Amino acid sequence: MIFFDLDNTLLDHDGAERDAIRSFFASYRNSIIPYPDTPEQLWREITDKHRARWRSGELNFEEQRRARISELFERPLTVAEADQLFAEYYDIYRRHWRLFSDVEPALKQLHTLSPLAVITNGFNSQQTAKLRETGILDYFSLVMTSEQAGVAKPDPRIFQAAINSAKESPEDCWYIGNHPENDALAAQQVGMKAVWLNRYGSDTRSEIRPGTRVVRSLTGFADLVKTTMCI
Repeated sequence: MIFFDLDNTLLDHDGAERDAIRSFFASYRNSIIPYPDTPEQLWREITDKHRARWRSGELNFEEQRRARISELFERPLTVAEADQLFAEYYDIYRRHWRLFSDVEPALKQLHTLSPLAVITNGFNSQQTAKLRETGILDYFSLVMTSEQAGVAKPDPRIFQAAINSAKESPEDCWYIGNHPENDALAAQQVGMKAVWLNRYGSDTRSEIRPGTRVVRSLTGFADLVKTTMCI
């Protein structure tokens, strides 16, 4: 079975987030805290901080969203205010969902060779909506989210939960994702054939671990899988 990460592997999450936050900042420029860098840099720093709190169990998913918005506006917000503001941002973000150009050609090739599945952090409804609205949901026989698994990547248990749900053996499973540790290393820890999708040419010498395959595109990944399966 072939498993994929979703955000920044299939869907250009960073691009959607960048365009959405620029639009959102333009609407609220007089209410948001001063920032020395670009809007997306500030939002990324805030997001990374509170997502780490969510992954550690300090906050639930809704609470980390409220914490991000409250910090952005640098004042206490009621739950209703924070939810309404985040919903405005999310609406813009959702309108910018796009697949990378290599996604559909790779899926069309690979689904003829093996069942396909997704392992992704996030809510079931949100992550499934991304797949549905970009037109690729039907390629996948399984979508395992952190909400469903009860743990988030890089916890190896989410990978094991997906493998168990698929009734597969880890050594028979491929996994590809865009993060060398949260995706590739974590998948290796449960015995999957891990592939790091290094789209932007990060320094592989310092980031990969022994046994990790590296590709620059899903086209390269499809070629790798096809070659391996034909041996």
